[in-house]
Amino acid sequence: MRERVVAFIVARLSSSRLPKKHLKRIGNKRLLDWTIENLKKSRFLDEIVIATAKEEENRLLGDLAKEHGIDVYWFNGDINDVVGRLNKASQVYKADIPVLISGDCPLIYAPSLDKLIEKAIENKNIDHVGFCLKDNRPPIHEGMGVFRKKCWELADKLSTKPNLREHHFPIVGLRRDIFKIDCVECEDIFYKVDHRISVDTLADLEFMNRIYNELTERNKEFNLKNVVELLIEKPRLMDINRDVHQISVDERPKKALFVVNNNSNIELFYDLAYELTKRGVGVRFFSRDKEALRAIEHKGFGIVKDIENDKVDFRVTDEDCKEIDLPEAEKISS
Repeated sequence: MRERVVAFIVARLSSSRLPKKHLKRIGNKRLLDWTIENLKKSRFLDEIVIATAKEEENRLLGDLAKEHGIDVYWFNGDINDVVGRLNKASQVYKADIPVLISGDCPLIYAPSLDKLIEKAIENKNIDHVGFCLKDNRPPIHEGMGVFRKKCWELADKLSTKPNLREHHFPIVGLRRDIFKIDCVECEDIFYKVDHRISVDTLADLEFMNRIYNELTERNKEFNLKNVVELLIEKPRLMDINRDVHQISVDERPKKALFVVNNNSNIELFYDLAYELTKRGVGVRFFSRDKEALRAIEHKGFGIVKDIENDKVDFRVTDEDCKEIDLPEAEKISS
């Protein structure tokens, strides 16, 4: 019998740079709608599962999953333990070939994903299949990888440091002496553009909606191939989010808290918060003014409802400011 292939979409609604990003709209659909619908075009997937942490705010992911007729795996462990969450999910859903899908990637391209899965099916000795470099450059694809169950189980045991558990199995790439990794080439067009296609910030969301609108005006489908063709024709579009910083495995989290007294001059802080998120800083706002909080959430930024009891420290230190090229650290308040 053919091995069971299950796609696990990694998603949480408490992202520090763009809270509830999976529910943000790109054109006429939510980000995660695009991801799920693209996965359903695969020829090999037996099941699609959203793998999330058991947090109250993530219950909205359960509602979305029901709309698409897919399951949610609720991980009851450490909310930051992505490796443990995925390994447990693969065991529960009996996945011989677990497929990792990042929930912040709306442009998953099923034909390319199927090439990865097909390679894993053909060779049972492979632990992980990714995309090959071409002329020493990777394709534009992001947010998908194909593994074997035993690979995730071993990676879970070897990932002994927090930074190795908070990301998508980095230990596999770091220990090539243990894991057998192979690759497949995708279509030539996907090697012609080097640009981020994941959504981590408001700048990324702005980029996606601009692309969607451009394609819609041309009566073209919002898919990765059409997006690449558009970017080849109009490379200036990439300036929208070209400078968004991709947080690395070894990078220490940086966070900032804006304390706003009223709604009168809140616009002054939006531009700064926007730029901070592009530089890798998680931003939250706090205010006792309900009108101000509604305005902040409408803009897409996260809020802290109880500054005294919040479990996350959103202060910026002098060291953080040096890393993100700001003049000095200070408490920002209106």
